[in-house]
Amino acid sequence: MVKENPTLRDCQAFHAWFDEQKGFSHDLPLNMMLLVEEVGEVAKEVRRLVHAGDNQQKQQEARLHLQEELADCLAYIAKLANYTGIDLEQAYVDKMKYNMQRVWTE
Repeated sequence: MVKENPTLRDCQAFHAWFDEQKGFSHDLPLNMMLLVEEVGEVAKEVRRLVHAGDNQQKQQEARLHLQEELADCLAYIAKLANYTGIDLEQAYVDKMKYNMQRVWTE
């Protein structure tokens, strides 16, 4: 069911299917809390990467863990979009079009 080069829509479709298969809760506050937990794990891995310095082995280990935690975040974002009826791919395109026209100030 997981495609080799998935779009955001593919990710959302996968998580709709996966949630059904595993019986995962669609509770918004619970899933938001789980996303925040994953974001904290991303922060931890970024810190590990920064502290790895020039140690290539430690950098590689931190990147591997960071990769996993970022994937977890994407999964929860896809799930939250599913639970609220949002087409995440279209939302992203629309927001980036807006951002391209936006004037950024401090």
